[in-house]
Amino acid sequence: MKPLPVLFGALFLSSLLASGVAQAHSADTFTVVIKESGLTPNTSQIAYNDSVVWHNTDSRENITHRIVFDFDGDGLFNGTDDWDSGELVAECNNTQTNSTENETECHITFLVWFNGTWGVGEYEYQDMLSDGTILNGTIVVTEDIHVENSTAPAIGSTFGTFENDDKETEDVVEESDADEMRRMLLLVGGGSGLGAIILLVILMRRSS
Repeated sequence: MKPLPVLFGALFLSSLLASGVAQAHSADTFTVVIKESGLTPNTSQIAYNDSVVWHNTDSRENITHRIVFDFDGDGLFNGTDDWDSGELVAECNNTQTNSTENETECHITFLVWFNGTWGVGEYEYQDMLSDGTILNGTIVVTEDIHVENSTAPAIGSTFGTFENDDKETEDVVEESDADEMRRMLLLVGGGSGLGAIILLVILMRRSS
């Protein structure tokens, strides 16, 4: 077996396989804007491992929003797997943002990662306003799709010169050598026969 062609073949195969590695979906963050007119968008479709952030821009006085999801269906939003953003406001004043005591009381955004407990599926949630209004929204989570590069060779494809190719080449060389030997033997045999005939003719002439 010739090692150099085999090495080139292996390197070529590795480069092709590397270009065809499955590429996974990279996680993204999608924003739902909370407006005075409602949720924008009202329905969002994302992939597993993405996240959604709700951002409150409703600056009406004394109006807050609360994003909730009742995972266990008990009518409350205090379960381990429930969502409850708390009261979301449109703006935090300097006193609230700089005060350690009030820091947890002022929230403008709410983030949920859709992996683990919150996986593939459809999530119908509510936006509960402080004036009693309830808005409905939906998050649809699909499977994380992997895309494969179609330029990769099929499994079992071979490249370069390998052991079987060398054996076939050696067999061809051996057959060629055998044919050459047979031709030489025929030539020698033919020459010997011709020499015998000439010698016989000479002897017959001398005897006559």
